[in-house]
Parts: sequence; structure tokens; C-alpha cells
Amino acid sequence: MTKSRLGLLLVISAFVMPVGQAQDSAQQLESVREEIKTLSQDMASNKADKETLYKQLEAQSLKVSAINRELARLDQNIRIQDRQLVTLNQQLDQQQLMQSEQLEALYEQLRAAFINSQPSYMKMLLNQQDPALLSRGNVYYRYFNDARRNQLEQIDQLLANLSEEQKQVFAAQRELQSLYESQKQQQASLQAQTEARQATLAALDQKIASQDARLSELRSQEQQLQNLIDSLARQQAREPSPPPAVKPTQPFTSLNGKLNWPVHGKVVAHYGSSRNVGTLKWQGIMIDSALGTDVKAVASGRVVFSEWLRGFGLLIIIDHGDQFMSLYGNNDALLKDVGDAVTLGETIAQSGNQGIRQQAGLYFEIRHKGQPVNPVTWLEKRS
Repeated sequence: MTKSRLGLLLVISAFVMPVGQAQDSAQQLESVREEIKTLSQDMASNKADKETLYKQLEAQSLKVSAINRELARLDQNIRIQDRQLVTLNQQLDQQQLMQSEQLEALYEQLRAAFINSQPSYMKMLLNQQDPALLSRGNVYYRYFNDARRNQLEQIDQLLANLSEEQKQVFAAQRELQSLYESQKQQQASLQAQTEARQATLAALDQKIASQDARLSELRSQEQQLQNLIDSLARQQAREPSPPPAVKPTQPFTSLNGKLNWPVHGKVVAHYGSSRNVGTLKWQGIMIDSALGTDVKAVASGRVVFSEWLRGFGLLIIIDHGDQFMSLYGNNDALLKDVGDAVTLGETIAQSGNQGIRQQAGLYFEIRHKGQPVNPVTWLEKRS
């Protein structure tokens, strides 16, 4: 009821009611006005609190994504360092074996020379009468000494190489240990950020606990996503054709029914089914997947969005050309940035459970000209 109508009723009541009743009505009206004012203030405060919580959730989610991305990088580097360490150890074992073989051969040669009493150069020089035999013996003796000297030089080189291999193994071990320490620190930080995010989510749930509030919030989230898609579509329309490096190898329209699934898992929410809140329906599908599962691009294209979006968590969007886009939401980590070219099957994110309320797994959509289409019809059939 407007203020003018309330005032008019008050004036009329003053003529048709006794004075005492009119005063009581005026007091009741003032009381109602105060209650409305208090409720308005509470609603404004609640809205402000909710916005603050969403900002906290966004910051925490992005921090978790950055930590998970760093952990993925560290894990990859650890695997590389492990392989390098195995290779170095194999080379070290080979060098040690060659060293042992060379030393054993030299020992046998010296032992045979001693047993067979190889003639000394001076004895051979004093006993020889024939100059031709003396010359030939001299050559043989020089060959023998040269061969022995070469073997000694080879062993020296093996020892030098062995020392260098040992240094490399030690350096690789230290690098690997450093990577492990960094990984442990990142995991501790991730645990703290995850706990903080869980607390923020619990506080948000309390703010939008009622059915009406949740319905209103979901409608607002859907509209925000639609606004984002429309904005990206307008941006793509203004730009020239994608650079050759990111241009799909074949038109997206030819991939209908042939796309690989972004993750392997059961579909737990189907396109067009009810979201159990009002008349809202799912515009994509929810695919059950464990926390941290690699999310793969269903086709080649270019990343046009990689950020947190209210209601969808960490969201990545790929433009495939021909006004087709694929959306991957509810992630725990984003591994690609805006502008990155991606190929079919390339890992772009890690699935989570923090964006879509009350749902775990990957949220997946396909849009054409900004409008959602049933993604299951585009994905390859599964047995």
C-alpha cells in the first residue's frame, strides 16, 4: 500500500471513527511503517552480506585454482625430474661398469706381461744383432706402450666422466627434493584455502536457504551467464576470423554426435530436466567426476573465458567457430588462459564441486548463437 493511500485512509478514519480509535489506528500505522523500515534495512544488510560472501568465494576459488595449477606444474616437473634421475643413474651404472671392465682388462694385460716376461727396451737393444730385427722390435715395443698409455688415458677419462655423472645425479636429487618441499607447502596452503571456502559456502547457504531466495538467486545466475555469452558473441562478431593457429581442423557442425566426452562419468543431471527449484531447468548436463579429474576439450578452438562466475564456479569457455561454444563449469582449477589455443582432448581444467550448488562433478554446456543446445546429442554414444 502506498503512503498516499495510507494517508487517505487515515483521514477518512478520522471522520468515521471515534477519536480514540483514530489515534490507535495512527499508532498502528506508525508501527507498521517502522517495521517496514526495519525489514528494508535488514534486506539491504542481508544483500550486502551476501555480496561480500560472493566476493570472498570468488577470491578463494581463484586462489584454490592457482594453487592447484601450481601443484599440477610441480607434479609434471617431478615426473620429468624422476625420469631424468633414472636416466642419470643408468648412465652412472654404465660408466661404473665400463670403468670396472677397463681396469680389469688393464690388470690382466699387466699381469700377462709380467708372467710372460715381456722384454725391456734396454735388454732388447743390447741383445739384438740384426738391425732389421732391432728396428722391428722397437716398433712392436712402442705399439705396446702406446696401447697401454691409451688404455690409461681412457680410464682417466672414464673417472672424470664418472665424477661428472655423480654430480648431475646429486644435483637432480636436490632439485627433486626441492620440488617435493614446494609441493608440500602448496598442499598445506590448498588445505587452508579449501577450508576457508567451505566456511564461506556454508554462510552463503544460510543466506539463501529459503525456496524463494534460492529460486531468485538461480535466475540471477542464469541471467549473468546469458549476459556473458551474449557479450562474448558480440566480441567475436567484431573480431576478424580466428588466427590459423587456433582455427578448428574441421567445422564444428560436422562433429555432431562425434565429440569426445570432457570427462568419463555418469550423467547425474540431464539437459532440460528440472532443477527442483520452481520451473527452472538444466541448460547443460552434470557429469559425475572425482575432485581433480582432468577435463578435456571436446574439440579444438580458442579460450575466450577463464574465470570465476557466480553460480558456476571456475568456468572455462572455448570458442569453436561457426558461433559454437563449449562451457565447462564447477571446476577446481583452470589450466588455460584467455587467448590460449586448445586442441581436441587437451587438458584444460580439473573438475571440482564448488560452483553448482548441491552438485559435484563437471557442468558442461554447448551453445550455438548464444543459446543452449542438448550437449548429449553432440557427444559420442556410450555403451
